[in-house]
Amino acid sequence: MALDALLSPRAVAVIGASSRELTIGYRIIQNLLDFGYTGPIYPVNPKGGEIRGLKAYPSILETPDPVDVAHIVIKNTLVPVCLEDCAKKGVKAAIVNTAGFREIGPQGVALEEQLVAIAKETGIRVFGPNCQGIINTDPAVRAYCNFTFTRPTPGHISIVAQSGGVGEVIHQRITELGVGVRQYASNGNACDVSIPEIIEHWGQDEQTKVIVVHIESLPDPRAFLEVATRVARRKPILAMKVGRTAEGAKAVSSHTGGLMKQDTAIELIFEKTGIVAFRNIEELCQSAIGFASQPVPAGNRVGMIANTGGPAIIATDELIEGGMVMPPLSERTEALLREKLYPEASVNNPIDVLATAGPQHFAAAINALLDDDGIDAIFLNFVTPFFVDTLGVAREIADANRRSHKPIVATVMTEKKGWAETLAVIRDSGVPTYDMPETGAKVLASMARYAALLKRPAERPASFSDVDASRARLIITAARQASRARLAADKGFELLTCYGIPVAQYTSANNAEECLAAAAEIGYPVVLKVDAETVVHKTESGGVVLGIGDRDALREQAEQLAARFADASPRLLVQEQVPEGREVIVGAKAVEGLGHVVMFGLGGIYVEVLKDVSFKITPVTEREAQEMIESLQTYPLLTGVRGQAGVDLEALIEVIQRVSQMLVDNAEIRELDINPLFAFQNGAKAADVRVMI
Repeated sequence: MALDALLSPRAVAVIGASSRELTIGYRIIQNLLDFGYTGPIYPVNPKGGEIRGLKAYPSILETPDPVDVAHIVIKNTLVPVCLEDCAKKGVKAAIVNTAGFREIGPQGVALEEQLVAIAKETGIRVFGPNCQGIINTDPAVRAYCNFTFTRPTPGHISIVAQSGGVGEVIHQRITELGVGVRQYASNGNACDVSIPEIIEHWGQDEQTKVIVVHIESLPDPRAFLEVATRVARRKPILAMKVGRTAEGAKAVSSHTGGLMKQDTAIELIFEKTGIVAFRNIEELCQSAIGFASQPVPAGNRVGMIANTGGPAIIATDELIEGGMVMPPLSERTEALLREKLYPEASVNNPIDVLATAGPQHFAAAINALLDDDGIDAIFLNFVTPFFVDTLGVAREIADANRRSHKPIVATVMTEKKGWAETLAVIRDSGVPTYDMPETGAKVLASMARYAALLKRPAERPASFSDVDASRARLIITAARQASRARLAADKGFELLTCYGIPVAQYTSANNAEECLAAAAEIGYPVVLKVDAETVVHKTESGGVVLGIGDRDALREQAEQLAARFADASPRLLVQEQVPEGREVIVGAKAVEGLGHVVMFGLGGIYVEVLKDVSFKITPVTEREAQEMIESLQTYPLLTGVRGQAGVDLEALIEVIQRVSQMLVDNAEIRELDINPLFAFQNGAKAADVRVMI
């Protein structure tokens, strides 16, 4: 595979190797030796000699062949020349641990650009700079090409992190929990080898069962989306994004831009690709253990077995809040449990086998749930009483897990020293075992979330054949040639019309007489709006007059608006007065390297005060448009409450899809607001639009 040389190197050189213990150049060699690296290690130091009993070479060019990976731990300004020497030597990949590149400003940016240029010209892959490196626990490799200290055992979790600090915390915690790791990579500035490439590689690695990702930013969000979408269909990707509370972009000219949070786009990428997202490192690590050791559930129906009531209630709350259900057991299952359990036991779901339940009772309950077609996963709440053969219970759990095609997750609440053997039997069998019921429940709920993501039907976005894409291109091209940052109101409405989005009848005018002529065509009552590029919020500025019922009132208002906004050299827009309907907003914002994010919400005070909105990445499918609408807290207002009729949801779904197609066709659109869009019992109609390009 493409990154084999980096992640499974045959030989490693350390350029900047040192005999001083408190240096990275020493630490990497020590880690390679202590971890049992199976290939040769070549320290490189101008003084030669020996380092940790290994012959040191004055130059990378003097080391024996072949060298797959070269660590570079020297002054930042010397790295480009060193990288060129590595390329001459035939080194496949360079791990640049040295800092002092893009992260320090313009001078560092220039240095990093040199590394990228050398990589492109010579074909050598650059990992970093300003990074930790990689770890591979494969017994045939044992490559600890890293300067950290966690010593993982072989396992099936692979971890990639932008931040070495966060990555090492995740790595250390998973190892501390007694679970093995397959590979680890922290690529720092990621000037060449990217996180999407690493994910792609692990997607093809049979021994990687779950991929854990930590990111701070996405330099190429579209590449990440495409790779993660492919890989997440084959194996679970668990991800965490940090920096959620950082304030978003200041200079926005639309409700959509203002309502998007700093991390909205990345959260939407996670959702669209099928990545399971986390906001807590502990939950991420604990869930990785579950995914690495158990099959993905077929659905969200969980059967619980407990020998004590309180923890079962706690776990039940977490499971239900996490989107799982606890269905009634089948009649056959209940009959079997009545036969096998104590008469006082509860044969409902959850099953209470009682505190005195022994191995045969747990075995009967587990086997019954394994055979029940209405159950997708099993959750165990097990307290270890001194008067029960807990070791025998553990062996029954282990035996059931070996036969099970359903995931089994256990909470074992015990004193760990006294019941160490019981715990070991359960854990060694591959059943993920947690100390607290809410922890185990959250893990199982995350597995069910992934199962739901896998079940989403493949769906192509709609392509409406009645659009006039050529006319839309002319509108945007003309505005750009005129150096306009915002389309004039009439051009904005015309753009919507090109994509079949219904709009309120309108006419643009230059003076009161033209307004009167327009109103005669449209019919009273009308709405009058000021249209000027510098007037962003027309309503707040007093630039909108509603319900004008006759010629005299229209003339008066037109003259007043023209005078009030004279400095802005405005035009005027005369519009039909749209009948009363439910106000909604459809908006969009461009995201560099990704495309657009589309927003939907209720308009008026709901968007201003409640900020009850939803987002999706273009292209938006019919299912996604429906999810946007149904995910709102205020969704019941659209379906009809307290005798009020609901609105035409199909029309809103279609508008969202048409907006999506318009954005895909016209990447120059920077921000968009259709606000308000009036939704009726039949159809919808845009009453105002703002298009920034």
